[in-house]
Parts: sequence; structure tokens; C-alpha cells
Amino acid sequence: MESLFEALYTYALDNQLNTYSLRDQEERHEAEIMIQVAIEELKTRGMGDATQRIKDGYSILHFLNQRAAFWAGLTIGLELHRL
Repeated sequence: MESLFEALYTYALDNQLNTYSLRDQEERHEAEIMIQVAIEELKTRGMGDATQRIKDGYSILHFLNQRAAFWAGLTIGLELHRL
């Protein structure tokens, strides 16, 4: 099942649509600005290394959240198919 999951996940990434609602798009944009301002403040204070680690950590978390959401959707779809 893992190879099927990987193939479907790759397909979903290649063909994904922007599914954010207008409100979510605005909130996402505001969050991105907030993060960028915080990163610039840390860099200004000489904490560039910590800044990079934070960015890397958030990138990994984002990826894992996407995989988890996809896996949940796939599981729901498989269960509905069995009904």
C-alpha cells in the first residue's frame, strides 16, 4: 500500500489546485508577512543561524502536514468506496 500511497501523493502534488478560500488566502498572506518580519528581526540581531533552522523546521512541518492531510483524505475515500 505504501507504493500506491507514494504514487497517488506524487500525482496529487503534480496536479494540486489552490484550494484556499478567500479568507484563508488573506490569513495565509498575513501569516507569511508576520513570519518574514520576525525573520528579518532575528537576522538584524545576528541570529541568522537560528533563523535558518526555524525556516527549515517550518518547511519540514509543512511537508508533513500536507502528507498527513493527503493520507487522511485517501483513507476517507477508501472507506467511502467500501460502503
